[in-house]
Amino acid sequence: MLAGSDIFLIPDVMCNAGGVTVSYFEWVQDIQQLMWSDRQVNEKLEELMLHSFRQMMDVAKRKKLTTRIAALSMGVEKVNKEKVRRGLYP
Repeated sequence: MLAGSDIFLIPDVMCNAGGVTVSYFEWVQDIQQLMWSDRQVNEKLEELMLHSFRQMMDVAKRKKLTTRIAALSMGVEKVNKEKVRRGLYP
């Protein structure tokens, strides 16, 4: 939220995430030879995006960060967690 205004800025990372997520859904459908309806894709997308948005807002408030820094820090944390879990890949 910008100081003194009613404008809420959604971080570019979050805005772009919807398109990236749907691309992932397409890849999953192709690999598994599935065909989801538009409604199914939109429901799955909405569920994931709302969950991520709520997490981002929680991180931003808890750590007193901008929403953009909160979103970026969540991404870095996820990459780090998977690197530790999987090791160097491939």
